[in-house]
Amino acid sequence: MNKLSNISISTIEIFCQLYIKGSTKVVANDLSLSQPKVSRALNSLRVVFDDPLFVRKNNQFIATELSHRLHASLSEILQCSRSIESDAIKSSSPVEPAIIISTVPQLEIGLAQKIIKDAADNNQNPNIPISTTAWSEQSEQQLIDGEVDAAICFRPSIRKEVLSKPIIQHRGGYLIAHSQHPVWDDLTIDNMINFPIVKLVTMPFPANKSPLGAYAITQGKPMQVYATAPDLGSAASSLLHSHAVMIVGVKCAVDFLASIKGLHAQKIDYSEDKSLLKGFSYPTVYLWLKRAIDGKVVVPLWLQQTLEAYIIKSHK
Repeated sequence: MNKLSNISISTIEIFCQLYIKGSTKVVANDLSLSQPKVSRALNSLRVVFDDPLFVRKNNQFIATELSHRLHASLSEILQCSRSIESDAIKSSSPVEPAIIISTVPQLEIGLAQKIIKDAADNNQNPNIPISTTAWSEQSEQQLIDGEVDAAICFRPSIRKEVLSKPIIQHRGGYLIAHSQHPVWDDLTIDNMINFPIVKLVTMPFPANKSPLGAYAITQGKPMQVYATAPDLGSAASSLLHSHAVMIVGVKCAVDFLASIKGLHAQKIDYSEDKSLLKGFSYPTVYLWLKRAIDGKVVVPLWLQQTLEAYIIKSHK
């Protein structure tokens, strides 16, 4: 029996099939293997047991005396292996599909952690995979196609397959720049437009237009765009290594940037902010959720409530 330690389960299965069917070609087809692989398995068994095991007669493999004796033991081993494999499959927890949220960078900080916490609080699988992906023009169709579970963005959807919920308007922007920036000596918009601006790729204004840039044009001083950053980390790097400035309205994003050594954030004065937003609507954050054919929201209620609470808290 020590010889059995040198034999794989797949090789034992090939032996048992050959014993019953007597043809390497038939066994190869039934097991979706190549015929040479079946032949190699048989040759390895012959070496282990020092016996031909099967002899060819009239294009059929006929079992030797040793094969007759081995078949009962090897069949039992194969059956036990299949039983163990079946039990393992039944006892394993089904893999939960990942929850994927498409979001703008201003509302990504701590989002996955919030969902994980609330999933546990709502007796969901604590190991459910959570991921975020950058919101883009394709996110609406991705939501409808089921590629993402929800989307957080700054514009409404008019697609009938999407519930587009306005959650909150943010009022009052914060200026972000490196801590030694000369802009801090005179925190007025007339001074801000003397410096280049860093924009995020997703802005809460039409056509991603910056109110600061729009104001600069009215003053006959078009601003230079220093960089258009895909995320907050890239924006921070640009601010740290330049005289560029940036305005952010979502408090959690402001807090993240201000926590980076070398950066400073300060709320813009109300009157300055009002002048800055002249001609612009206050930015609104929308939550997109997929509707089923009957109009009902597809995502579970707990996840919808989690996302709404996250958006509101992110502005405080």
